[in-house]
Amino acid sequence: MKIPVATLLFLLAAGRLGAALVRRDVASEGSEPAASEDFLTRQFQSFSDFVTRDLPQKLRAEELRSQAEQYLDRANKQLEPLARELQNNVLGFFSSLLRLGKDEGQGDSA
Repeated sequence: MKIPVATLLFLLAAGRLGAALVRRDVASEGSEPAASEDFLTRQFQSFSDFVTRDLPQKLRAEELRSQAEQYLDRANKQLEPLARELQNNVLGFFSSLLRLGKDEGQGDSA
């Protein structure tokens, strides 16, 4: 994934430098740049900004979300049996306390 992105960035930079050289040549001749060139330059800059800034952040956010989901799934699989065992132990403990209380209550009345 890194190689295609690096290649794309290199091509974008090379194209940007080539466009800058053409613009200087045109400006030195005294003619105004065409509106279509200005439009394309703005679109190219917008695309370049998206590829260099926004896209990596979105990919990183998606990757983090995916990792968090995997972590939660693993944690849930590990903790679920422990939670069931704890529930059974607590219920057993309270049951034994109730039985102990009943046994002591019956022993006092006799």
